[in-house]
Amino acid sequence: MVWLRILFCFSCLLFGSLGLSAESKRFHGWSVSSQSANLMIAGIETNSSRDGFRFKIPNALPANYEIDYYLMLGEVYLRKKDKVGMANILYELRSKKGDFAFADALLTSLWKQAQGDEAQAEKILDTYIQKEANTYFRNLAKNMRTNLFLSGEDEKKSMIRMDCSKNKPYYSLCRVFRMQYYIDIPNGKEKDMHKHYVNIIRVSSPFFEDPYLEWIPLLDRIDEDLPSKFAFLGFAKEAIYFQKMMMDLEYTSDGQIGENSLERLSFFQVLASDYSAAEESLNQYLNVTKGKKSSFTNRIYVKLGVLSYLQKDYKKSLSYYLKLDFGNWSNNVLHPILNEPLSISGAKDLISVTVWKQQGTEAAIKALQKIQDPEKLGEDDLWPKLRTAQFLAEQNPELASRITDEIIYMAQGKGWRKIEYMATILQGYTQILRREYRRSTIELTKSRGILNDENRYLGSEFIRNFGFVFAHSASGKRGPISGNIKEALLDYQNTAAYEDIFFIRNYRAIQFTTELFWEQATQFLKDENDAWSLLDSLYKWNQIRSQLSSQTKPFAIAQVRFMDNQFKYLSGFQSPRESKFFDSTYVESRITESAYLTKMDEESVHKALDSAKVPAVFVMPFRDSLFVFLYQPKEAKKNALVWKEIRNNRSDSFEVLEAVREMTTSVKDAEQIQFYGNYEGLITLKSLKKDFGEKQISSFVFLFPSMEIIKPQSIVSWNCPFSASQFPSGTVQLVDKAYFEGSRILKDKERAHLWDFVSSNKNTDLGIDRTWSCKSSEGNWDEISLFRMYRRIDYRTVPKTIFYSQTVLGKSFWEEPATHLDWLRFWLHSGTRWILYQPKWRYADYTSPNAYSEFFRSKDEGILFTQSPL
Repeated sequence: MVWLRILFCFSCLLFGSLGLSAESKRFHGWSVSSQSANLMIAGIETNSSRDGFRFKIPNALPANYEIDYYLMLGEVYLRKKDKVGMANILYELRSKKGDFAFADALLTSLWKQAQGDEAQAEKILDTYIQKEANTYFRNLAKNMRTNLFLSGEDEKKSMIRMDCSKNKPYYSLCRVFRMQYYIDIPNGKEKDMHKHYVNIIRVSSPFFEDPYLEWIPLLDRIDEDLPSKFAFLGFAKEAIYFQKMMMDLEYTSDGQIGENSLERLSFFQVLASDYSAAEESLNQYLNVTKGKKSSFTNRIYVKLGVLSYLQKDYKKSLSYYLKLDFGNWSNNVLHPILNEPLSISGAKDLISVTVWKQQGTEAAIKALQKIQDPEKLGEDDLWPKLRTAQFLAEQNPELASRITDEIIYMAQGKGWRKIEYMATILQGYTQILRREYRRSTIELTKSRGILNDENRYLGSEFIRNFGFVFAHSASGKRGPISGNIKEALLDYQNTAAYEDIFFIRNYRAIQFTTELFWEQATQFLKDENDAWSLLDSLYKWNQIRSQLSSQTKPFAIAQVRFMDNQFKYLSGFQSPRESKFFDSTYVESRITESAYLTKMDEESVHKALDSAKVPAVFVMPFRDSLFVFLYQPKEAKKNALVWKEIRNNRSDSFEVLEAVREMTTSVKDAEQIQFYGNYEGLITLKSLKKDFGEKQISSFVFLFPSMEIIKPQSIVSWNCPFSASQFPSGTVQLVDKAYFEGSRILKDKERAHLWDFVSSNKNTDLGIDRTWSCKSSEGNWDEISLFRMYRRIDYRTVPKTIFYSQTVLGKSFWEEPATHLDWLRFWLHSGTRWILYQPKWRYADYTSPNAYSEFFRSKDEGILFTQSPL
């Protein structure tokens, strides 16, 4: 099974929201505070802005650190155009023996380039490459030459793959060249794209972990677009990290951060869904650009208005919009949601949404009515009219319908497909309010064929299909809408997080809420006794609810799918510097990988249960009820799934337990019973476990189709807390943590990992900073880091089975089920098939991953979790 998405994230990167490492102590690089900027080498301050970065010869530094010192100081002198300082560095480099020659050639070349002598700069590196006999140094120079003197995406595909070691000089440069090599391999549509993405994560991970790599000398000279490449590949957190590193140098040398860097950073923060940080970055942009023409600042105020809207701070959103200068408008203002030039009419339409949110329908309509029509109406002038019809629909559906009809007629005559589509959708909803249900379904059906390929991205199948459900429900007639419910849920599941954005870009009548859809769809499926569709819809409702309530964002490769959606709906927040990347192979690669991850992550009630051989119980919450489902694989499909609604939201209540008992008594000859492993299902299972006699009990966590048959597996554990004497001879292989947490790859794919280590963290949350520490037999402290593991566990390193005890997470499963569920989901989504939990392990008794009957029949708190239904 391939690597699947990981649902975890970390709340912040190494620095503050603007990337200035205030009050921080770096091992290597620039430590920036409000008072000064300090050059840190191996944790020692070697130079400072307090004395203007006056040239000093470093004292008692190893040669490799001394090289880094000269490169870092050279960065400042290059930005400051400090000829004397650079001359001092070059003099020192040329007077030393050993490995300083490349630093000399590099800084000399960069100085010539900074003076505008491109030919001489290139010649200096060429001469060094021709004379250098050492392959390592020669390849460093070749890669640097590629970065400095070859432009264009295709030409950048010629990086030489580097093998890097901390024992060699220029280690950080080597690492960034190695990372560039892997970033540029994907060509957009390869079958091995996932393998490339796994490699990119692995080669970028050391930059987040190794103190030596907290600063990359000359990174902005090596590749100023490195953050953008990461972003367009789908790695927002990496993009932010490297952008902030470059901004630290700006602040160090210039005393402030430039507007281009701030706007670029804000775009990456938007893509990462950190809207408050993006807002802060843009406000700093405004501070830097005080006195600039409003034709520039209009672009920023529009972005700020939308950012506040997305944070539901509508008062602040309006305050930003009030600062727009419509008398000095320019075509460099992009619509943050639609990523196309924003006209004045379009801006006023955008603002009206915030007015409605803040002040209500009447205020929004009055604001829209103040917009004066030009002598000749264009497509942009129709959007405020359509918004007016949207707001009028509830109060005066007749008038709203007439306005919308006029817009549709004009749009059809002019070939304006976008507004014709939006108006037709709105007309479908308006006709429901007019009780013209047949016309409503005609309009909604017609809307599907309006958009062409160029505008297809504006389509919204969930809004269209919601309309069919509303129309049929309002008509009081039974209709064939199960298919509409299924299609709507499939689309909405991928876009639920963007509902506020859909209100801006679509024009659904405001009273037809998503909550109303869920109520009507669920009631319809109950009335039809459509058990399969009912379970499917409740399953998706709970997934969406969990997604929307989560404060975390995806991490590592899992962020690629998330980022692909962010680009679809928020790419208008780009800075002008990003425009060249929208047609690049980085975008094609992201789309390909996102599609792959989506396919690998598809859960299906029907497919998963069709392949199941064991009766399965679901306890699914919805509003104030719990729905209990029982799947019986030996029954005909029509009768295989039965259900009951309990008007009670406590999964350990008598009514729920009695319903499960009653249902499962009909399963007489089954030796096993499995429960869906959501919180409600597990609480029910705990209360009923002893009632099942000798039946084998397990729990599945996801609805992926069937698993392969279990094979004999070797048992692996960490050699730090354990010794071979603790286990029966030859039963457990003890390995270094690098193999256990995924940094290195074990050859044996059929293996189980035994986790029975004491967590170093007292908090119960499964935080990204959780570690497991121990003292080795040599007396040294070592630890396994969840942070490193999250970034490295993939299809090549994930075990087939995990045994774990309550010591791993600090408390037993039933004391902290939410934390344990996070732990289970991480591993099972990563590709692990089976997880065996026992509060305490007796190693002499459980030494074979195949001894499942013991776990099935255990009457204590132990339980077997599977990735898919058995």
